Amino acid sequence: MHRPQRLLLRRVLFQIHLWTAISIGLYITVISVSGSAIVFRRELNVWLVPRTVESTLGVRLEGDALRAAVQSVYPQYVVNDVREQRRADRPVLVILERGGASSERLFDPYRAADLGLSYPHALRFVEWLVDLHDNLLAGRTGRIVNGVGGVLTMVLLLTGAVVWWQGKARWRHSLRLQRPVRSRRFVWQLHSFIGFWAFALLLCWALTAVYFAFPEPFEAAIDRLDPDLNDAERPGEALLLTLIQLHFGRFGGLEIRVLWAALGLLPAVLFVTGFYMWWRRVLRPRLAGLRGADGGSAAALGGAAFRESDADQAA
Repeated sequence: MHRPQRLLLRRVLFQIHLWTAISIGLYITVISVSGSAIVFRRELNVWLVPRTVESTLGVRLEGDALRAAVQSVYPQYVVNDVREQRRADRPVLVILERGGASSERLFDPYRAADLGLSYPHALRFVEWLVDLHDNLLAGRTGRIVNGVGGVLTMVLLLTGAVVWWQGKARWRHSLRLQRPVRSRRFVWQLHSFIGFWAFALLLCWALTAVYFAFPEPFEAAIDRLDPDLNDAERPGEALLLTLIQLHFGRFGGLEIRVLWAALGLLPAVLFVTGFYMWWRRVLRPRLAGLRGADGGSAAALGGAAFRESDADQAA
């Protein structure tokens, strides 16, 4: 209750927390940054791809007249296809070719004007980020790695929750950010502050990452609670759906997307602040010692464990 750093189990969990973070820190950063970037995936599709033409006033070109207008707008291309839409307010899809390369663009049949690519490069990059976030660009293998990463992240969070408790007299200090006196102390406060207030959301993200990779155990648990697939409300399904919505931020409006994009960067911030403390307290002094010793070996770094006492000094 008062000096938990003296407990052997606490020190073991501290080392598990430290070395798990160091082992998967780069992975966490990639997932964190890519996840924040793809929060606006749906909005970007709406913003970048025109779904309707600006005005339906005037004559809508059709048939040969439309094809001739398309050719005049793209004189350097071969017009392979012009796909008219049934709805009057929809743009026309034109498929062009030049130098053996195909291109699909949207066309305004009222103003005979180009509306841009049907699949802009920015959206292609977002979809690449989606594949990176979901599958690490490695298909099913990457999805499995993500599931393992989710398990290790839960280990990181649960051990971090134990380490966060600094004693009865000090635990409230980690609930708020105080005016920094030293950069190292502020980094420790920031790490503890984010770890506490974001714990539930981070645990939700890690748990759903495991579900996306290994859905069978979750579905088996739901089936065990209620084997009737026709039930409108099965125990566990509503909770699972809520967790998935929380994972993607699929509720509310644009304000929630902005908030989720910011919150998605917190795992990366936690890794950076934790690594900074480890660097300042352990690696930099050890490396300095090795440079000063002619016979020093890299094996000496094996003892560079960030101890609980180091954390106390940092705080």
